[in-house]
Amino acid sequence: MVTSLRASLIALGTALPLVATAAGFNADAEGWTTTNGGVQTWVATGGNGGGWLRVADDTGDDFLLNAPVAWLGNWSGYLGGTLSFDALNANGESPDWAPFGEVTLTGTAGTVVLDAVAANSPPADGQWHRYSVLLSPAAGWTGSASLAAVLANVTSLTIKGEFHAGVSEVVGMDNIEVTAVPEPASVALLLGGLGALGLRAALRRKR
Repeated sequence: MVTSLRASLIALGTALPLVATAAGFNADAEGWTTTNGGVQTWVATGGNGGGWLRVADDTGDDFLLNAPVAWLGNWSGYLGGTLSFDALNANGESPDWAPFGEVTLTGTAGTVVLDAVAANSPPADGQWHRYSVLLSPAAGWTGSASLAAVLANVTSLTIKGEFHAGVSEVVGMDNIEVTAVPEPASVALLLGGLGALGLRAALRRKR
Protein backbone atom coordinates (compact mmCIF):
# COMPACT_ATOMS: atom_id res chain seq x y z
CA MET A 1 0.00 0.00 0.00
CA VAL A 2 2.76 2.44 1.02
CA THR A 3 4.85 1.46 -1.99
CA SER A 4 1.84 1.99 -4.24
CA LEU A 5 1.10 5.38 -2.68
CA ARG A 6 4.71 6.44 -2.99
CA ALA A 7 4.77 5.47 -6.66
CA SER A 8 1.56 7.38 -7.28
CA LEU A 9 2.94 10.49 -5.58
CA ILE A 10 6.15 10.33 -7.60
CA ALA A 11 4.10 10.05 -10.78
CA LEU A 12 1.89 12.96 -9.68
CA GLY A 13 4.87 15.13 -8.79
CA THR A 14 6.40 14.40 -12.18
CA ALA A 15 3.14 15.26 -13.94
CA LEU A 16 2.53 18.59 -12.18
CA PRO A 17 2.76 21.32 -14.85
CA LEU A 18 5.38 23.36 -13.01
CA VAL A 19 7.68 24.41 -15.86
CA ALA A 20 6.68 25.03 -19.45
CA THR A 21 10.25 25.07 -20.61
CA ALA A 22 13.59 26.32 -19.34
CA ALA A 23 16.88 27.42 -20.88
CA GLY A 24 20.00 26.88 -18.76
CA PHE A 25 22.41 27.20 -21.74
CA ASN A 26 24.66 24.48 -20.35
CA ALA A 27 25.44 22.92 -23.73
CA ASP A 28 24.68 25.66 -26.29
CA ALA A 29 22.36 28.58 -27.04
CA GLU A 30 19.38 26.18 -27.18
CA GLY A 31 17.89 27.96 -30.19
CA TRP A 32 17.79 31.44 -28.63
CA THR A 33 18.84 34.23 -30.98
CA THR A 34 19.55 37.95 -30.77
CA THR A 35 18.08 40.50 -33.18
CA ASN A 36 17.89 44.29 -33.54
CA GLY A 37 21.63 44.58 -32.99
CA GLY A 38 23.84 42.79 -30.49
CA VAL A 39 26.49 40.12 -31.04
CA GLN A 40 25.50 36.90 -29.29
CA THR A 41 28.04 34.38 -28.02
CA TRP A 42 27.46 31.19 -26.06
CA VAL A 43 29.89 30.85 -23.14
CA ALA A 44 30.44 27.41 -21.59
CA THR A 45 31.35 28.53 -18.05
CA GLY A 46 30.72 31.42 -15.69
CA GLY A 47 26.96 31.45 -15.91
CA ASN A 48 24.63 31.18 -12.94
CA GLY A 49 25.06 27.42 -12.80
CA GLY A 50 26.89 26.60 -16.04
CA GLY A 51 26.82 28.07 -19.55
CA TRP A 52 25.26 31.41 -20.48
CA LEU A 53 24.52 33.78 -23.34
CA ARG A 54 26.74 36.83 -23.74
CA VAL A 55 25.38 39.66 -25.90
CA ALA A 56 27.50 42.71 -26.76
CA ASP A 57 25.71 45.80 -28.05
CA ASP A 58 26.87 46.87 -31.51
CA THR A 59 24.19 49.24 -32.81
CA GLY A 60 22.00 52.10 -31.66
CA ASP A 61 18.93 49.84 -31.60
CA ASP A 62 17.57 48.00 -28.55
CA PHE A 63 18.72 44.41 -29.02
CA LEU A 64 16.29 41.60 -28.25
CA LEU A 65 16.63 37.99 -27.19
CA ASN A 66 14.23 35.75 -29.08
CA ALA A 67 12.80 32.46 -27.85
CA PRO A 68 13.08 29.44 -30.16
CA VAL A 69 10.05 27.88 -31.86
CA ALA A 70 10.05 25.02 -29.34
CA TRP A 71 9.00 27.51 -26.64
CA LEU A 72 5.98 28.81 -28.52
CA GLY A 73 2.38 27.62 -28.73
CA ASN A 74 -0.48 27.32 -26.27
CA TRP A 75 0.53 28.86 -22.93
CA SER A 76 -2.99 29.00 -21.49
CA GLY A 77 -1.97 26.69 -18.67
CA TYR A 78 0.63 29.21 -17.52
CA LEU A 79 -1.75 32.10 -16.91
CA GLY A 80 -1.03 33.16 -13.34
CA GLY A 81 2.47 31.70 -13.44
CA THR A 82 5.81 33.47 -13.86
CA LEU A 83 8.43 34.19 -16.49
CA SER A 84 11.91 34.48 -14.96
CA PHE A 85 15.50 34.98 -16.07
CA ASP A 86 18.96 35.72 -14.69
CA ALA A 87 20.91 38.70 -15.99
CA LEU A 88 24.48 39.94 -15.57
CA ASN A 89 26.01 43.32 -16.27
CA ALA A 90 29.06 41.67 -17.81
CA ASN A 91 31.31 44.68 -18.38
CA GLY A 92 30.33 47.08 -15.58
CA GLU A 93 28.67 49.62 -17.88
CA SER A 94 26.20 52.06 -16.29
CA PRO A 95 22.63 50.62 -16.37
CA ASP A 96 20.81 53.75 -17.47
CA TRP A 97 18.38 52.47 -20.11
CA ALA A 98 15.07 51.74 -18.37
CA PRO A 99 13.52 49.41 -21.01
CA PHE A 100 15.99 46.64 -20.13
CA GLY A 101 14.04 43.49 -19.30
CA GLU A 102 10.97 44.46 -21.29
CA VAL A 103 9.10 41.26 -22.15
CA THR A 104 6.96 41.16 -25.29
CA LEU A 105 4.56 38.29 -25.98
CA THR A 106 2.96 38.11 -29.40
CA GLY A 107 0.21 35.71 -30.38
CA THR A 108 -2.44 35.29 -33.01
CA ALA A 109 -4.71 37.51 -30.87
CA GLY A 110 -2.25 40.42 -30.62
CA THR A 111 0.70 41.62 -28.53
CA VAL A 112 1.22 42.39 -24.84
CA VAL A 113 4.23 44.06 -23.21
CA LEU A 114 5.53 44.43 -19.66
CA ASP A 115 8.82 45.78 -18.32
CA ALA A 116 9.89 43.05 -15.89
CA VAL A 117 12.84 44.94 -14.42
CA ALA A 118 13.15 48.17 -12.44
CA ALA A 119 15.35 50.95 -13.78
CA ASN A 120 19.12 50.85 -13.16
CA SER A 121 19.39 47.12 -13.75
CA PRO A 122 21.32 44.95 -13.98
CA PRO A 123 23.63 46.71 -11.50
CA ALA A 124 27.34 47.00 -12.21
CA ASP A 125 28.33 44.68 -9.37
CA GLY A 126 29.57 41.70 -11.35
CA GLN A 127 26.83 39.47 -9.93
CA TRP A 128 23.97 37.53 -11.49
CA HIS A 129 20.49 38.81 -10.60
CA ARG A 130 17.14 37.02 -10.88
CA TYR A 131 14.14 38.82 -12.38
CA SER A 132 10.56 37.55 -12.55
CA VAL A 133 7.29 38.81 -13.95
CA LEU A 134 3.81 37.46 -13.29
CA LEU A 135 1.87 36.10 -16.24
CA SER A 136 -1.22 37.76 -14.81
CA PRO A 137 -3.30 40.76 -15.94
CA ALA A 138 -2.74 42.18 -12.44
CA ALA A 139 0.96 42.62 -13.26
CA GLY A 140 0.09 45.43 -15.67
CA TRP A 141 0.52 43.92 -19.13
CA THR A 142 -0.52 46.35 -21.86
CA GLY A 143 -1.16 45.82 -25.55
CA SER A 144 -3.61 45.13 -28.32
CA ALA A 145 -5.26 42.09 -26.71
CA SER A 146 -5.84 40.52 -23.32
CA LEU A 147 -3.00 38.50 -21.80
CA ALA A 148 -5.17 35.38 -21.73
CA ALA A 149 -5.96 35.71 -25.42
CA VAL A 150 -2.29 36.11 -26.35
CA LEU A 151 -1.25 33.14 -24.19
CA ALA A 152 -3.74 30.93 -26.05
CA ASN A 153 -1.29 30.84 -28.97
CA VAL A 154 2.10 32.50 -28.41
CA THR A 155 3.99 33.06 -31.67
CA SER A 156 6.87 35.16 -30.33
CA LEU A 157 8.61 35.89 -27.03
CA THR A 158 11.31 38.54 -26.80
CA ILE A 159 13.28 39.98 -23.86
CA LYS A 160 14.99 43.34 -24.29
CA GLY A 161 18.67 43.14 -23.34
CA GLU A 162 19.69 46.78 -23.88
CA PHE A 163 20.55 48.40 -20.53
CA HIS A 164 22.79 51.35 -21.49
CA ALA A 165 22.09 54.48 -23.54
CA GLY A 166 25.01 53.90 -25.86
CA VAL A 167 26.80 51.18 -27.80
CA SER A 168 29.11 49.62 -25.23
CA GLU A 169 27.27 47.34 -22.80
CA VAL A 170 27.57 43.56 -22.54
CA VAL A 171 24.72 41.60 -20.95
CA GLY A 172 24.66 38.02 -19.77
CA MET A 173 21.43 35.99 -19.79
CA ASP A 174 20.84 32.63 -18.13
CA ASN A 175 18.16 30.34 -16.68
CA ILE A 176 15.20 31.67 -18.63
CA GLU A 177 12.07 29.78 -17.63
CA VAL A 178 8.30 29.89 -17.61
CA THR A 179 6.70 28.39 -14.52
CA ALA A 180 3.04 27.57 -13.94
CA VAL A 181 0.98 27.50 -10.77
CA PRO A 182 0.04 23.88 -9.90
CA GLU A 183 -3.66 23.13 -9.72
CA PRO A 184 -4.88 23.34 -6.08
CA ALA A 185 -6.35 19.82 -6.20
CA SER A 186 -3.04 18.37 -7.35
CA VAL A 187 -1.10 20.20 -4.66
CA ALA A 188 -3.57 19.06 -1.98
CA LEU A 189 -3.28 15.44 -3.13
CA LEU A 190 0.50 15.60 -3.17
CA LEU A 191 0.70 17.16 0.30
CA GLY A 192 -1.85 14.72 1.70
CA GLY A 193 0.05 11.77 0.33
CA LEU A 194 3.34 13.03 1.71
CA GLY A 195 1.67 13.47 5.09
CA ALA A 196 0.43 9.87 4.98
CA LEU A 197 3.93 8.63 4.21
CA GLY A 198 5.31 10.66 7.11
CA LEU A 199 2.70 9.24 9.50
CA ARG A 200 3.46 5.69 8.36
CA ALA A 201 7.18 6.25 8.98
CA ALA A 202 6.49 7.66 12.47
CA LEU A 203 4.35 4.65 13.41
CA ARG A 204 7.09 2.29 12.24
CA ARG A 205 9.62 4.07 14.46
CA LYS A 206 7.28 3.79 17.50
CA ARG A 207 6.97 0.04 16.99
